[in-house]
Amino acid sequence: MASKRIIIVDDDPGIVELFQDILEGKGYEVQTFHRGWEALQAVSRQRPDLMILDIMMPRVNGYEVCQIMKENPKTKQIPVIFLTALSHQEALRLAAEGGADDFLVKPCTPERLIRHVERHLSMLKTEEE
Repeated sequence: MASKRIIIVDDDPGIVELFQDILEGKGYEVQTFHRGWEALQAVSRQRPDLMILDIMMPRVNGYEVCQIMKENPKTKQIPVIFLTALSHQEALRLAAEGGADDFLVKPCTPERLIRHVERHLSMLKTEEE
């Protein structure tokens, strides 16, 4: 069975590197980006199984990336987990309205990250079957 492909998008290189190490350590294929528009280009070339997406980024923020993906029939089924330092209700509401499938607040433990990723990938597997 091929490993699941995950895209991580965050303008903080430290977060990207940490999450990449954690997920690759669990056998996932990880592609990383620091800008939302780069991730959108990558998704159009090769569909990931899941995206972990920071909300607050320059130019194209996470809400915009998620909305664009969810409006496209080719990418709307890709689970999006928002990762952010924002924890107030307005951020949660906007994430849900934009089509986010889940929400993780920074800082996030490796165990919590893996639990959320595995839950969404197992739901995808169930839908495929």
